[in-house]
Amino acid sequence: MGVGQAESTAWYAGCLKVKDAAPPPADLPAPSAVASLQQCQATDLYYDTKSMSSPKPADWRPARHCAMATQNSAVLMMLYQNGQGVQKDPLLALKYACSIDAAPAEMQGRIEHLQKINASGRGMIDLCDDITSGYMMGVCSAIDARQKQRVRAQATGKVSASMPAVAQASLQKLQAAASKFADARAANETDLSGTARAAQSIAARTAELDLLAHDLREYEAGKLPATMSKAQVAALDKELNAIYGKLMKKPAQTHAGAVDKDGIRATQRLWLAYRDAWMNFGAVRYPAVTSETWAGLLTARRNAQLQDLLGN
Repeated sequence: MGVGQAESTAWYAGCLKVKDAAPPPADLPAPSAVASLQQCQATDLYYDTKSMSSPKPADWRPARHCAMATQNSAVLMMLYQNGQGVQKDPLLALKYACSIDAAPAEMQGRIEHLQKINASGRGMIDLCDDITSGYMMGVCSAIDARQKQRVRAQATGKVSASMPAVAQASLQKLQAAASKFADARAANETDLSGTARAAQSIAARTAELDLLAHDLREYEAGKLPATMSKAQVAALDKELNAIYGKLMKKPAQTHAGAVDKDGIRATQRLWLAYRDAWMNFGAVRYPAVTSETWAGLLTARRNAQLQDLLGN
């Protein structure tokens, strides 16, 4: 039952009551299919199915069979507690919850959460409802980021499909540059010294990619950025150089996971490539917007990032 706990705890006693619960034979994958399911990803299958507008019982079957073949207790807990593709079975859901490898506080919170849901007869459970550790923050952030990536990809695919070929090619280059910059922001400009480092890194990367997707939606809807003058852009560029110079003069940080000057320098190079890719795409897709405007918009955003690094 996950991490060791004193048998006197209430959650432990609750787990013991359901230790012999078992799924109906009809819910199990065929014995001949178990071997082929060993490399499946039950968590991905679960959340992909959950994201469907109206998943049918058959849609849930791959996630359930995968979870059973790979002993993914978290997915099985959600399936049987929420009645997703199976007959709802709170006792079986509790048995699977008790089998999740979890921190003590998380285990207690999750068991109590299930008991509260079942007492009221309302509500659904999710693996990420009751997390307490930095490690699980990273796990749940990765789940969320993957679903956001799927939504972004679908939305961007629809947008690009209506573009001329030259704009599509330019957009692909912009997306590649954005991905590299986002990766660098996550790895080099995020404090990775704490237990929540994975979640923070994922959040930094997702924020950049979400911003690009948001911009595309806005601009394709005709909501183009306000025009900037050469003087405004020059002032922003001067500000960028001043902040960047101060960062390069700061004393080196020595603790593990700290943001350092080499990382900022490497990220800045990738930001320059990202800025140029935006300007190229903007010239092709939104010719009414001046190149100075694109440069100014992106520089203002970068200045805010660098200023935040300077302040922290």
